[in-house]
Order: sequence, then structure tokens, then C-alpha cells
Amino acid sequence: MKEKKEGLPFLLVITVLIIFYIILSSVFYFGFINAYIVVGILFLILIISWVFLFRRRHDKGQSRKLGAVIVMASLFLIFDLFLLQYEQLTFRALVHEEPVQAAENSGIYLMGVGISHYSYIEDEEWLVKNFEKGDQDFFQIEEVDNKTRFHSRNNSFLQLIGIRNDEVSAMAKNVKAYLRQKTAGVEQFLESEDISGDSAGLGLALTGLIEQNILMNNLDFGVTGALSEQGEVSGIGMIKEKLLIAEQEGYPFIIIPSENAHEALQVKEVESLEIQLFAVSHIDEAVQLINRLNAEWEK
Repeated sequence: MKEKKEGLPFLLVITVLIIFYIILSSVFYFGFINAYIVVGILFLILIISWVFLFRRRHDKGQSRKLGAVIVMASLFLIFDLFLLQYEQLTFRALVHEEPVQAAENSGIYLMGVGISHYSYIEDEEWLVKNFEKGDQDFFQIEEVDNKTRFHSRNNSFLQLIGIRNDEVSAMAKNVKAYLRQKTAGVEQFLESEDISGDSAGLGLALTGLIEQNILMNNLDFGVTGALSEQGEVSGIGMIKEKLLIAEQEGYPFIIIPSENAHEALQVKEVESLEIQLFAVSHIDEAVQLINRLNAEWEK
């Protein structure tokens, strides 16, 4: 019975600390405090715990509880230190990014959207005017809030400890597994440092097939879509912006994931786009489509 009485307060201390951390994280998530306050509070708890540990160092029961608090508070503090790298971000802008071909004359244009981050800028109007002065095309400017910072922190941490692969690494792995053989254009693109996301997967795999002389193409296609190792195509983000870029570039066709088809059709209608949309759920459908349109073009 004695062990149970000693164990209950210990569990209670740990439970209270966890509940307190959940409340603190929620207060941050909904924008009531910033990351500096979160880190400051955790650091203060750590300092106070060390002080009490030093004063109660001869009391084994109290030392055990305080030691557990110090360990947990330290873990929470290390985790939340990742928030600080996002605290200074205030806005992000989605900008026009020139589509690229991974292999010259492939006709497969990889659609991307540039994302520019801005720190310590509080005036959105000032940012808009600077874009207009620089004659730079942008689609929208979004405020970076605590919810965005929270999720960015989580993703960074999970990638650091190896639980989640970053999207570019996952895309490279899937494309290479699907193609089985290395091709110069695809390899060179994947080695570049300025790529992000996984939406180039479908386009890279089609480019690789062209480089391997498995697929022949004489037309221009905008292509976007994530790819699995088995060739399944999954949905991507910023489909509206990619459609607008493809339209501005004058491509006659764009191949998109089936998951994005409904949204893409709405964008095409609202924006009165002339580009022809083709939605696919597997790369085989894209290959058949390219073969068919090339055959029709040659007639």
C-alpha cells in the first residue's frame, strides 16, 4: 500500500505537467501568445524545478518527482525551440514560377509555384506595393499565423527524427523506383537545391520514360501530380495557381491528378481558361493520353 501512495503523487505531477503543456500549446496555437513566451515559460519551469531539486536533494521521494519534471520540461523545451525559427515569419507570397523541362525537348513542363517568405513585415499593403513596383507576378499574399508555425514545427521535428521523410526525398525515391533506370535529365533535376514539394513526381516519371525512349512526345504538356512507386497519381496543392501559370505560358494541355479534377474544372470556368484539362489517377493513363494526342496531331 505504501508504494501505491508514493506512486500516485508522482503520476499526478506528471499528469499535471502534461495537461499544463497541452493548455500552453493550445494558447499558442490560437494566437494568444507567441513562441518566445512559450519557450520562456518552459525555461522558467525548468529553472524553478532545478532550484527545488537542489533544496530537496536529500529527500529521495521529492527528488524523484522533481527529476521527472526536469526531464519532461527539458523535452518540451527542446521541442518548442523549433518554433523560434518560424516566429519571425509574418507573410508568405505565392508567386509565378517559370515551368521547367527536366529533359530538353521532352515537352513535359513541370508546374511549380514559387513561395517567398517574409520576416518582420507587418504591413501587407507595403508588401503588395513592392511587388507591383518590381513588376513581379504574384497570386496572393498570406499571413503566417501561429497555426502555420505550429504545423511547420511539427513537420520539421518529425523529419529531423526520421519519422517523416521530406516531400522531395519521398518524390525522388518514388520516381526512381518507378523508372528503375537512371536518366540524365531526371537525375539532374532531383540534384538541384531549389526544388520543394512532391508535385513534380508525375512529370519527372513521364520525362524519364521519354529519355528511355519508351514514350515519344512532340507536344507541350503542363504536368503536375505526386507519384507513388507503383505509378499511382495523388493530389497536390495550389492547383489554381498552376493552372493560371500553364495558361499564361500558352500550353495547350495540362495533366493533373484526378483528385484535383473538381477544383480544376471550377477554376477553369471561373477564370475562363482555354487550356484543356486531363485528369489521371495512374501514370499509365497519362502515357495513353500523350500517345493518343500525339497520334491525332500527326494526322
